[in-house]
Amino acid sequence: MNSRHRTKVTQLCALMLLVCVLGCALLTTFAECERLYWLAYLVAQFRVELFAISFLTAAIIFATSRSKILFTVSILCAIVNFSHLISYYMPHPNGQSKTKLRLLQMNLNVKNHEYEKVTAYIQEVNADTVLIEELTPEWREYFSKHLRQYPHSTTVEQIDTYGIGVYNKTPFENARVEYFGMARHPSIVATLSGLEKPVTLLHTHVQGPVKEPFFAWHEEQMKLMVPAINKLPRPIVLSGDMNANAWTYLLSDLVSKTDLVDTQKGRGIHLSWPAPFYWRNWPFQLLSIDHYFVSKDISVSKRELGKSIFSDHYPVILEFGLKQ
Repeated sequence: MNSRHRTKVTQLCALMLLVCVLGCALLTTFAECERLYWLAYLVAQFRVELFAISFLTAAIIFATSRSKILFTVSILCAIVNFSHLISYYMPHPNGQSKTKLRLLQMNLNVKNHEYEKVTAYIQEVNADTVLIEELTPEWREYFSKHLRQYPHSTTVEQIDTYGIGVYNKTPFENARVEYFGMARHPSIVATLSGLEKPVTLLHTHVQGPVKEPFFAWHEEQMKLMVPAINKLPRPIVLSGDMNANAWTYLLSDLVSKTDLVDTQKGRGIHLSWPAPFYWRNWPFQLLSIDHYFVSKDISVSKRELGKSIFSDHYPVILEFGLKQ
């Protein structure tokens, strides 16, 4: 490689680093304004990616002894984004419980027709309760014939992506369907047995905020669920595809105003969407949008992602009991 070619490569690398630094700075600043504009709220969903890119850029700049200003800006962007994530990696007290329930949450995806493989996975996990999103009439019909070990269910099947269902091995009480806001997406409230006292379950699927009118529905549902949750008897589990990461302001406000705990705390961030190479051939997960939140009298012993069910979401498994 001659000196002229080397100079062009060096200039190109310097330009790429400059673009990365400016991009991270602009997007991080924009994300900090998430309460002001819906597009900023979307950008704030990508704190993990912004942290990773900012930190990697800072490391490259440091290793190549380039601009101190660019290094400082990059590392500041990394720090700002990680400040929203650090609580997930700090120790979190759990307490002890005598008995446990296991929940399996699955967003099936309306385009998924792997009926036998999904059912086999449900049987493999052997959860006490199976929580379904994107339940279509076809899936409802199949489950009615092939999930014999879950004879008790409450479902609202739909041809769009907002059908929902709760399947249980044992009878549950007070099961009903609730609707929060103009989107009219169904949620299910039920009382689960099997522990020292009944547990209230609210299983939901929040509108995706990818367009401004959809964001309005998303915001409305998040806000309307707050007083509804506060009226429900404790202990309580809130589950579902929230189409938001827990560090963004609407979901963070919901959790704090209902005095719930994110079950990811102390376990790291579980990126559940999209499953690699399912969504537009994307190679890795981006967002943690499939959630369990619990009241403080619940002790969580396990929270983990399941294996691929041929959906764009990974299933999420939760084991919990009541604190002694």
